[in-house]
Amino acid sequence: MNSELLTILKSEVKLALGCTGPISAAFAASAAKSVIGGIPQHVRILVDKDTYKNSISVATPGTPFRGTKNPAVLGAFYGKAELGLEVIRDVRDADFPAIEAFARDHCDLDIKWDLKSLGIHIDVRVDTEQGYGRAVVANEHDRIVLLEVNGRIIHREEDIAQDTLEFERKRPIRSYTMKELYEFARNVGLDEILFLKEALDRNLALARYGLDMKAGAGFGLALLELKGYTLYLRAKALAAAASDARMSGAPLPAMSCAGSGNVGISASVPLAVIAEGHGISEEGLLRALALSYLLTILGKAHIGRLSPICACALAAGIGVGAGTCMMLGGNFEQVEHTIANIVGSTGGVLCDGAKYGCAYKLASAVGLAIESAELALMNVHIPALDGIVCASGDQTLAMLGRIASVGMLGVDEYMSRELIGRETT
Repeated sequence: MNSELLTILKSEVKLALGCTGPISAAFAASAAKSVIGGIPQHVRILVDKDTYKNSISVATPGTPFRGTKNPAVLGAFYGKAELGLEVIRDVRDADFPAIEAFARDHCDLDIKWDLKSLGIHIDVRVDTEQGYGRAVVANEHDRIVLLEVNGRIIHREEDIAQDTLEFERKRPIRSYTMKELYEFARNVGLDEILFLKEALDRNLALARYGLDMKAGAGFGLALLELKGYTLYLRAKALAAAASDARMSGAPLPAMSCAGSGNVGISASVPLAVIAEGHGISEEGLLRALALSYLLTILGKAHIGRLSPICACALAAGIGVGAGTCMMLGGNFEQVEHTIANIVGSTGGVLCDGAKYGCAYKLASAVGLAIESAELALMNVHIPALDGIVCASGDQTLAMLGRIASVGMLGVDEYMSRELIGRETT
């Protein structure tokens, strides 16, 4: 069990420079260009509605660009696909006006509205003087499932699941119970999870940047000015500040979790604040972080990698709430009560795209998660069979996942059409 869970952690906790929506488009375009070579003459993009929706309002680091189209063209000209979600890390001295002009005159973008499940699908063709290269990214933001050069397929994942729900059900994390994840976090060798320190360091660096640069809408900085429970407000503020930085295009990578930088921030930064305030050892912090990340990954596997409900509020909220509870001495029953408090009170928070407002969503989710843990430690919790709360944490998460990934498909399409329609009129 330890070996597989460590593999899951290492594969799902990774660096991402910029919001993973536009960055995955840049990654696909860079991959398409890399297999054909030459100088781009035309770019064609077919993208799922959620990646497009999630990219509308967010800034791409080091550029004046928002949305999907310009970052994809940037990736085609300057990106390095081998860097994955850091595809534009080494971009220097890019001609942004030329990129914008190319995107306007030589780039076509369509939305794949016929994708009737929740999931990532980015299909980019780059034409150069040498012909064309094509790359398809699906199911995960950095997962290339097809590469094509002048009509010749050079790479294809034969078993790729076009039914995204089926793909999520097959994720290895889905074979574990919450209790097993809790026991793993408590008992795994400390040396085996020391690598998680980098996640905290990277995401705390984003938080400091957000505060120092007064980034984004400034939610992190403003929250520090509020009066009240200082530790609670600081945890909210640092999470918000890291998101402020990321949403405004800070030139620093986030340590993402399950395909999202904001989710990775939410699941990690608050734990460092709580640990410091309560005098928790580094070991206690890292074990809480391991539980937080694993439950976040499990949550995303239920609600979907792209979901109509906010993964920061629900998946990462569950993770950081459970991590807080365990770190402060809670047993597994109290961890389950923490999850019940979170899901039972905010189970329907919408994901309306990546944007400045995400910083405040993160802060709200973090505050609720900490409150939920502290109430659970007082044995105050939403009882079983009360609304969406079921008899166990696993059953509660499963029901939330079904509602999000099946029941809200219509909501997701309607919301995407509303937001995209407003952006294009």
